Amino acid sequence: MRGVGIITDASAQFLTSTFLGHDRVHVLPLHVHWQGQQFSASEKGILRALPTSLLHEPAPPSLQIPTAGEIAHFLTALMPYYDGLLLLPMGNSTTPLFQAAVQATHQLPRGYPIYVVDTHTFGIGLGWLVQSAAQMAASGATIFEILSHVRDMVSRIYTTMCVQSLTYLYHSGFLDPAQAIIGEMLNLCPIFVLEEGRLAPLHKARSPRHLLDLLQEFTNEFNALQSIVITHHPQHFQREANNLRERLVNDGKQRLVHVTHTNGITTALFGPRALNLFILAAA
Repeated sequence: MRGVGIITDASAQFLTSTFLGHDRVHVLPLHVHWQGQQFSASEKGILRALPTSLLHEPAPPSLQIPTAGEIAHFLTALMPYYDGLLLLPMGNSTTPLFQAAVQATHQLPRGYPIYVVDTHTFGIGLGWLVQSAAQMAASGATIFEILSHVRDMVSRIYTTMCVQSLTYLYHSGFLDPAQAIIGEMLNLCPIFVLEEGRLAPLHKARSPRHLLDLLQEFTNEFNALQSIVITHHPQHFQREANNLRERLVNDGKQRLVHVTHTNGITTALFGPRALNLFILAAA
């Protein structure tokens, strides 16, 4: 198989696994360590194991990131099968994975086309980028055409998150400890927007109804949307996710909205009590 190969990480989420070019997608494994156990991204046990708060936990869950050497070995094994490789890891501000991927490319022979893109996203957003890149690769697009398309697409992905497991944000490096601890003790429901991979505060929801109002208002700021996906933990925010979907489907704008569960990697980073809204704006 020649052409372009696509490499991502196990945080990427797809609504379907049978898209065009899926055989060109290769996934760097990620594992979550928690209380002496190791969980892969696909194991549903991690979703049940992680507590809603880390306030009284002696140690947080840790995400095992491949080293630059391990990534270089992974890429070296793929190079004979492709004319070029495009790496789409989760955003640089989310974990050290992006930097490790960049360092890995410096360990490989010069002249072979390998590019690493800072996706500024994770989960469903990352899945959108990977799927689109794979479809273009399967259709014979060059690595430069795919690279240009992906970079444009990155600028059209928007993510808002309502996070109540704020101590997870502290341990993941997004909040200072005082904000996280006080926020959880007061049971606050802050809404963040992901801006260039960084969490920026947007609103504080006063109630579940107010939360849905705010997320619907955010969605209605876009004139043309290509896709909307809502993700939540299996045991949290299910009612809000379904109610938000119903609102967005029935607001007269004829939009297709999907609801799905968050994966273990996203849960380890942002906590179980998180409602995520991914929006892909039309080109």
